[in-house]
Amino acid sequence: MPPTLYAAVKLALQNKGSRLPAATKSQVLQETAALLNGAFQPFLAGNFTTDGAEIKGILMVQETPRLIQLIQLVDLEMNPLHFNYALGVGSISGKVTPDSYDETGPAWTRVNRALKEAARSTQDIMVRLPSSFLTRTVNTLFAVESDLRNNWSAAHRETIKLVRRGRTQVEMAELLGVTQAAISQRLKHARWDRYLEVCAALDELLTQARWQLLLPWDLHKAQRKKGAPKGD
Repeated sequence: MPPTLYAAVKLALQNKGSRLPAATKSQVLQETAALLNGAFQPFLAGNFTTDGAEIKGILMVQETPRLIQLIQLVDLEMNPLHFNYALGVGSISGKVTPDSYDETGPAWTRVNRALKEAARSTQDIMVRLPSSFLTRTVNTLFAVESDLRNNWSAAHRETIKLVRRGRTQVEMAELLGVTQAAISQRLKHARWDRYLEVCAALDELLTQARWQLLLPWDLHKAQRKKGAPKGD
């Protein structure tokens, strides 16, 4: 019987966020963990917690595409603070319960490596999946997602918050005290339609992670490197 796969997730404040006083940083991380637990509770195998340096939690592997929603939620609700995000799919050593789990196994190895890569990269999200081909493809798309999202202004974000809540452009204009044309221009300048296209493609690719899918590229690579772990 194959091991159960999980999607380990980690978040860390970016360097400019680390300049916050220790007490303030700890409070921010606790607030962010609580925000995520409230929004994603039905989809969690392990609740989000913080050790004062970073936030960790475990999504059920079939809920891996919700990482996109998670990133959007934190970006919109915790702005102007900025985070790095990491995802690692694989097995986890020991028993996993909502309130107790060990940080060992391939999923955690992958997420820790991904978080280090995100800290060194110009994009704020990195993933590591069982398939090296999917990993490369997904990270390429996340580079586009990251560029689009990080170019949103405060006005873009207040409009996108309402879009995500299902408001019409007429309703948004009334709530924000601007014209409908201004709302349309904000979404155009935020490249919202393009952003949704990228997220839809990411959703489809991340859905494949639950099958620990190995495409021909990975199989050929494995044959060349016998015994080497795939996707780590």
